[in-house]
Amino acid sequence: MRIRLTAFVVVLLFLPPLALTLAGLEWESPAPVAGAAWLPALLSALAVAAFGILLDALTHRRTGQSLLRTQRNYLLWNAAAGAVAGMLLAYLNLFSGSWFTAAGSETAALLLAALGGAVMLPAVLIARLWLAGLVQLSTRRLALPALPAEAAAWILLLAAAVGLLGGTIWIDQLGWLFWAAPLLLLVALQLLWDESTVFSGLTQGDWSRVLLGTVSGIAVGGIALAVFRLGGGTIYLAANTWQLTAGLALFGLLCLQLGDVLAENWRGKPRNEVFKKKPFPIPVVTKKDQ
Repeated sequence: MRIRLTAFVVVLLFLPPLALTLAGLEWESPAPVAGAAWLPALLSALAVAAFGILLDALTHRRTGQSLLRTQRNYLLWNAAAGAVAGMLLAYLNLFSGSWFTAAGSETAALLLAALGGAVMLPAVLIARLWLAGLVQLSTRRLALPALPAEAAAWILLLAAAVGLLGGTIWIDQLGWLFWAAPLLLLVALQLLWDESTVFSGLTQGDWSRVLLGTVSGIAVGGIALAVFRLGGGTIYLAANTWQLTAGLALFGLLCLQLGDVLAENWRGKPRNEVFKKKPFPIPVVTKKDQ
């Protein structure tokens, strides 16, 4: 788990500036934006936290399950992971300029994103659990063909690298792949370690995690953004409504995947090898066996 998360962070930090270096470009600091940021961000975080607590209570009343009551340590680790993920996404935004806030500096922008991520990731997990108990999706239909894990992992790694490198330079053309790259990268690392991903159920026709994860991301992200603006926060988005919705959906899936990675500590599932060694295809017979 630690190796995968470390690799995830290092790749996201390293590839965008590498792309600028290879292209002979220089990073340009975003222009300052006037307006409020910290108080609206705090109000937004409190609203998301209240939303998560409410849904957890409803889930416990309906199904008897509760992450806040039975998995507090797990949620705390997810809050920490959400803070790091928020900072990483804000760091990527420094190279893409997909949104602008009234943060006084790049450091302040990263801290604002960390605050939001710390409450949004646990809220997405709680919302997904609430939806799973509320909506019974018809699954086992429209199964997708399964690719070998190793081949799929390398394809996703290539796509993530192209998104982070090419998207940094040509954000208008490859912006969609640039923002999909964090999820693709983490899924690829999961496949390399022979672990499950948020898309594992698709080969059996089970779309529930993907659909409920995207809805949870859109709901939580929408509440956070709406309260931030209602609280007087200043934010300028370069994306249209559909692009914003797609971005929040990707964020929801990224939250679920990070939650799965962290859950391995609670499952106690060791992984010592990236790929299991395959047996030699031709049996070798020695004199002792004859």
